[in-house]
Parts: sequence; structure tokens; C-alpha cells
Amino acid sequence: MAEGGGVMATGETAVQEQAGPAQAIREAAAALAAVRERPCLLYISRTVDHADILTVRHLLTDWEGDTLDLIVGSPGGDIEAAYFLTRELKRRVDHLNILVPFRAKSAATLLCLAADELVLGSLGELGPLDQQCDEKQKADSPLNTSRLLAFKALEQLQEVALDLYDSAVTRIAKKSGMRLCDSCAQAAELTRGLLGPLYAQLDPLRIADNARGLEIGCEFADRILRRYRAVDPETRRRLIHRLIHTYPTHSFALDLEELTELGLPARSPSAEEAPHIEALGLALIEFGTDEDLIELVSQLAPRVAVVRQASTRLARRRRDQPPVEPALRPKGVRAKKAA
Repeated sequence: MAEGGGVMATGETAVQEQAGPAQAIREAAAALAAVRERPCLLYISRTVDHADILTVRHLLTDWEGDTLDLIVGSPGGDIEAAYFLTRELKRRVDHLNILVPFRAKSAATLLCLAADELVLGSLGELGPLDQQCDEKQKADSPLNTSRLLAFKALEQLQEVALDLYDSAVTRIAKKSGMRLCDSCAQAAELTRGLLGPLYAQLDPLRIADNARGLEIGCEFADRILRRYRAVDPETRRRLIHRLIHTYPTHSFALDLEELTELGLPARSPSAEEAPHIEALGLALIEFGTDEDLIELVSQLAPRVAVVRQASTRLARRRRDQPPVEPALRPKGVRAKKAA
């Protein structure tokens, strides 16, 4: 029973029971699908993994269109799974549009590289592709860290070593009056003594293992750009190097402006798309990253469907009732119900 004694419609009850961030995401996605005039696939995943491929394959079993809108929201996950998911989608559709209302980071960024059209909302961002790994710690739990970390340490040590050596050569030659070759030898000895212990802490096996991990992301990205977007080799090399090696942290935000500079086919939403993508972004923030929401969404939101059904019933009822002449009824007197 509704408040005040009225009977609540079955559809309205179902909508209220499903109320919350997940339902807000579905409704915003359905409204966006109506604007873009095609169904869309919601891919909201707390971590990209191989099970997602089976879910997407099941949802697209009867898919017959050549264009698919994919709404992506994920902090990342297994980069190999992201590659196979990309391959699954591109084998089924000719034109893949990807919309990012909030975050599509790490492995989800790899998926976005396959987009023929990439739409980022005002809250939308992608992330670098440096692969993550679990480092063993003295404590019980491992530390999740970027495979790029060892290389960044090596690069910084190299810069410090070169600066220290150059400065030492100049100062030794100037103050001692030594010949240049003798000054270089003294500077080399000083640099080795100061930085040698730091270089000794670098594990070559760890560096090699991390290099292989980064190469995996590089190869998957190269295949996606080559097979599905026909990007030329030099552009692929520059783009992949920048995505993997140049950003300071794995969580660095790659916004619309950054992606445009990278040469990706990214754009902001149109005036009709913007409010729905904004609503999706806000709902995704509230939804969090504890659950998955992978669904094929039609162009009609459940709440809109309930309202439309109620409006249709009311219009039919009014059409079936005989017209009433207000002038024949005294003011303040109600019309008698029909027998």
C-alpha cells in the first residue's frame, strides 16, 4: 500500500526496490542510449578479468548490429584479459564506440585504445599502461607497485651520476690545476665511491622481470592499434612509449586534453549526451568499486517505462469515458457515477 491508502503500481514498486546507484546507472545509460538511438553495453568492472569475457559474450549472443556503444568504468585489472575482451568485442562489431563517464584506468585504458570513437565526460579519465605487480615484503601482505619503478630509480641514478661526474671534473680541474684526463679519473673515482652502494642495491633479475612485464603491455597495445585502428608504426611507437614510460605515477589522470594531444579519437559529449554522461559519472562515484555491473541496456529506462505505461493507461481511460458537459452540472455538485 502506498502512503495515504493508495495502491502502488507493480512496476513502481519494482523500481523503488531497485533504487540506488546501480539503478541510477541503468537509467542514465538507457537515457543515453535513447539519445544515441542504439542500445549500449554497460561494462562496470571492479577488476578486469577473464570471467568478464564470458559475461560479455553471453550478453552479445544475439547481437546483430555493426556498431556498439560501450560504457566503461573500471580501475583496471588483468591486462591480458583486457586484450582478449577487446578482441572479443572487435570480432563482433565493426564500429566500437567507448564512453567513459568516470574512470577507465590501467587495463581498462588498453580496452579504450580500440575505440573508433572515444567520448569522455567532464569526470572522465584514462591512465598509464605500466603494468602492476605484487612485490614481496617483510610483512605478510605484498605491496602492489608499478613495474616501471625500478627503471625510474635507474634513470634517476643515471642523471645524478652524470651531474655529479660533470661537476666533479670541473671543480677538480679548476681548483687543483690537474690535467683534464687526471681530473676525469679523480671525478670517476669520486662518483663510483658515492653512488656505487646505491647501484649495488638494484637487482638485475628484478629489472629484467619488470622489463618483460612492461613489454607485455607494449605488445598488446601495439596489436590493438595495428589490427583494429590501423595506426602507422611510428605513431604506435611514440604513443605506446608515452603511455608506458613517461608518466610519474600509475594513477596519473589522462584527461580529454591529454588524450587529444596523444592523437586518440577522443571528444567531449554533445549537448544532448552531456547531462546523461554527467549523471553516469556521479552515479559511478557513488557505486564504488566493490561490485560489477555488466549489462546490455535498452533505449528505455525502467522508470521511464513505468511512467509511460501509466500515461498510456490514463489516456486510454479518458478516451473510453463519455464526455461530461460541465454547464449541466450545478457548481459544487459531483456527477453521479455511471451504472
